[in-house]
Formats: sequence, C-alpha cells, structure tokens
Amino acid sequence: MQAFLIDASIYIFRSYFTLPDNWHAQDSKHPTHAVYGFTGFLLEILRQKQPDYLFCAFDESLGSGFRHQLCPDYKANRELPDEALAFQLNACRQLCRVLGISEMASTMFEADDLIGGVASKVRQASGQPVIVSRDKDLTQLIQGNDLYWDFGKSQPKNQTELEIQLELGCGQMADYLALMGDSSDNIAGVPGVGAKTARQLLSHFPSVDAIMEHLDQLQDLPIRGAKKLADKLDTHRDQLFLSRQLTQIVTDIDEAPTLEGIAWQGIYQDAFEIFCEEMGFGSAFAGRAKVLKQREMFAPSSQ
Repeated sequence: MQAFLIDASIYIFRSYFTLPDNWHAQDSKHPTHAVYGFTGFLLEILRQKQPDYLFCAFDESLGSGFRHQLCPDYKANRELPDEALAFQLNACRQLCRVLGISEMASTMFEADDLIGGVASKVRQASGQPVIVSRDKDLTQLIQGNDLYWDFGKSQPKNQTELEIQLELGCGQMADYLALMGDSSDNIAGVPGVGAKTARQLLSHFPSVDAIMEHLDQLQDLPIRGAKKLADKLDTHRDQLFLSRQLTQIVTDIDEAPTLEGIAWQGIYQDAFEIFCEEMGFGSAFAGRAKVLKQREMFAPSSQ
C-alpha cells in the first residue's frame, strides 16, 4: 500500500514563481496562478497513480513553531506571506479538501515534521511512504522500503539510490546540514565547515554525536585542515547541537493522521467546479477531473 506524502509548499511556490498571473479570484481579485499550477500538479498525481492514500502537508508555523522557540533567529531571513500570497496558500488547502485529499498544517510543527509523523504511522500499518518533494532535507526520513519522488524531475528513488546520489546516508542528512549550516533556514552550523568537509567527517563517523565524542581522532583524518577541525567543532559545540535540533525532522506527532486517515476520498465534483469558477479557472480542469474517482456528495465547507 503506497501512501503519497506531499510537501505542498514546494509545488505551490514553483508555480508562484514560474507561472504568469493570468488567473484571478472572482471576489477578491487576488492572483491565483499558484493555485492553478498546484491544481494541475495534484490532478496529474491522481491521474498517474490513482492512489488509495494521499496527504498534503502545509506550513503554518511561521514564527510560532518549536524551532523558533529554540532559536529566535531561525528562518528570520524569510518574509512572511503578504495578503495575496496568504490567500493562495489558503486556497490550496481548500483545493485539497474539494479533491478529497487529506491535508494538515500546524502552528507547532512544520510540513516536514507532519510528513515525518505520517510516514511513521504509514510504516506501522505496513504501508509504503512515498515522499513527494524536491527538498533534500526530507531525504533524512527515507528508510527501508520508503521512496522519495522529485515529481516531474525523476522517477521515485529508494534509499540506496538516494544515498549514492547524495554521497551520504539518508539518516545523516540532519547531521550534514547541522555541520555546514543551512543559509535558507538561517541555521549557522560550524564556521569553516563546508559541504565537502561535512561529507568527509560523516564518511568516518555516523553522526554529530560520534564526531564530538572522538575529537582527538580528527587530526589524523585525511581531510584538508584536519588539525584545526577539533578546535573549530569544540569552540562551536553548543551552536552545532542547536543546529542539529533545528535540522532534525520530528516524527513522533500524536495528531498526525494514520494511514486510514489519509485515504483518498475521490473528487467532490460539484465543489471542485465551484472552486475552479471562484478561482477564475473556468472549465480548464473539468475534463481532467471527470475521469478521476468521484464523490457524489458536496465537500465540507472551507474554514
């Protein structure tokens, strides 16, 4: 049983930055090009896979999540969505509901964490998580029979294929990001430790914890600047472990839905048609939607 766990923001922002704003909401007149692109993306996944289980994770913890509580500078380099973008993000959640797709956002956890929480419950039910994203951070979740699918770019990859591509163990991704830092999330890492050095360290030790337990051995490693590495890491010990807390995806989330909770309900056709009209799409998606599994009842109203 495959369960497709979608990192929604990746595909929403891809459309937001690449499509022209040719579509507008009937009432607010806000552009809806990101919604248009996301609609096409979801319909294509439904067409290709006719999935039994499907889940979209959204980000709502902009400034309120547990990582911001650990580090006020976390993602401080990112601007909050303006009214027009917030409208489109909310509309994309509404879209999931009329398409019969389970969706969730949290003020405490990020989309990555929600995907991690659902993936854990899918495995417990003997299902196969298929993580749909192009964010390499999420590769840390891949284990066993899981798949990682950069939709539209490549075929789904298993753990072995990913690790060859990454030159790193999937389970080491959080440690890798903690060592080198992640400028996109404003995570400091260790000054002077870049991608190459981080990979080399993790080829000799399984984790940040193991590296820090064996600082006396670093000077003998065949790594450029090895003699100074131990001092760098020791000087920034607290910063390194904080960075690892920020890069580590949480998977123990009680409120994350179970496998049965993400069963695809089928499209609420009447509600979908109304949604498309309200978004200014007209009948652009009507033909593609009608060939998919239908629900005869009207969808729950959006909040």
